Amino acid sequence: MGIVVLHHPGDHWVAEVVHAALCRSFTVAQVRRCHYTEFAPASPSEVPRAAVLIHPDDAQLDTLSRFMSAGRKALVFGRPGDAAADRLGLQVRGPSRITPADADARLDRREPCNVSPVAVRYTSHRPAGVAAYSERPLCRFDFELEWNNLGFGRIPAQDAVWGIAADVVASGADVLATLDGPDDATFGVYAAIADRDDHAVLWFNRAVGPVDSLEWRLIERFLGDYRHEELTSLPYLAEIPAGFDAAVTMRLDCDEAVATALPLLELYADHGRPLSLAILTGLEMTAGDLAAMDRVLAAGGAVVSHSQRHMPNWGGSHAAALAEATQSRRWLEARTGRSIRFAVSPFHQNPPYAVQALADAGYAGFVGGIIANDPEYVLGRAGRVPFCQPAIVSHSAQSMLHGDCYHRYGNTIAPHADSFDHHMAAGTTFGYLDHPFSTRYQYGWHDEAERLAAHAALLAHMAGRAERIWWPALDEAMAFLVRRDVALVEIDETGTLRTAWPEAESLATADVASKADGVARGVVCWKDERHVV
Repeated sequence: MGIVVLHHPGDHWVAEVVHAALCRSFTVAQVRRCHYTEFAPASPSEVPRAAVLIHPDDAQLDTLSRFMSAGRKALVFGRPGDAAADRLGLQVRGPSRITPADADARLDRREPCNVSPVAVRYTSHRPAGVAAYSERPLCRFDFELEWNNLGFGRIPAQDAVWGIAADVVASGADVLATLDGPDDATFGVYAAIADRDDHAVLWFNRAVGPVDSLEWRLIERFLGDYRHEELTSLPYLAEIPAGFDAAVTMRLDCDEAVATALPLLELYADHGRPLSLAILTGLEMTAGDLAAMDRVLAAGGAVVSHSQRHMPNWGGSHAAALAEATQSRRWLEARTGRSIRFAVSPFHQNPPYAVQALADAGYAGFVGGIIANDPEYVLGRAGRVPFCQPAIVSHSAQSMLHGDCYHRYGNTIAPHADSFDHHMAAGTTFGYLDHPFSTRYQYGWHDEAERLAAHAALLAHMAGRAERIWWPALDEAMAFLVRRDVALVEIDETGTLRTAWPEAESLATADVASKADGVARGVVCWKDERHVV
């Protein structure tokens, strides 16, 4: 057995979030979850290769000890009991001292962006690798109190799931990250590693760990590569296909217009990049709008759903969301003659009932992820999401290239460029968006020339940073995630790596996945080596 997620019965929701995150990296074949009271391996050989222990109290000290021996690794998320903390080289001083004033970002449009006073700061000591961010404010907003263009989620105060679990200091563990405020204020340790000759344990001061951040890369590197010569390691599946250094998706959300996307279509075509459109099918479409859709498809781009009416929270119920998703899909399929299996969520709002409705309507995946809401769908690694059957995949694309942000930054695309760099460092697909103009709203851009220049600057930055960028149409990128989700990666009883990459024809998204056949192949990472599958 690969990884077991151990939790108390009352932490079932948290365990589902963590379980899905591990499946996105290590695949379904290697991950299971279990209550602490049900975990009773009959012999040492039945102990899984690794474990995630959520809020282990002192009653779980023996369970923790099983993974602190015999060359194993473990993750601990949340608040450990006093004796468990002592075993990890930590000391719990009490509840977290972080208040809402410390963790919230106040809206001030005069600033380039708004961040919380307290931030996670990584030390220069990085035995398990680089976290992609050296600093992560507990909250950051680049546009209103909605969007964070750097992509990570929120760490709120006094929140049992997403907040800081406890006030903790290190008494022997190696500190990886601290919680720092202004004027040298400190709020304890955020992440640490307990390293011994025969085991290693990585701890995060949060029940869900770093699931909503590019920091998730640390989890993969720790379990898959760290000290692999002497400790058990597990293979994980890269998000970026073989042969590429980075991956990018770009789309326009057509909330109010379609035809005005043509200048951007021409710019991206000049750079050899496809443009994708998320279509609000309830719009009154002109002949020019329909022609623009055809041109995007003819140029190798994609058309996906953006719902029927762009209702908040997909209409407020499962029934409303199902109707929105179904009607939009039918309209697009009738208009394009293509199978529509993917959607961009309006406002990036994804209450669980809406995600289930998308699956029930025949969708295979959706684009979302926003710091303002639904944190369980802000993903540090793209792939399958929790709380949905049948399984559905998602890609968080929170970087909004709008004139409002561009002007707040001082007429620069620098934060978007930084976001691309962070995503590339984490091996994660960088997704960004804009909107076509309408007569009512230009999304903060002064004119088309300014917008085109900003997009061209970001294109130039990315081309200068990565020689080999995979830049698929949005449906192709999502179909790759569907394919990746059902890949087999595991270690058999002899310690041999076993992999199986599904053929495109075996998937419900075969018509899209086949576009990437021979181009987008999976990569398994294990023991500091990469294997194409």
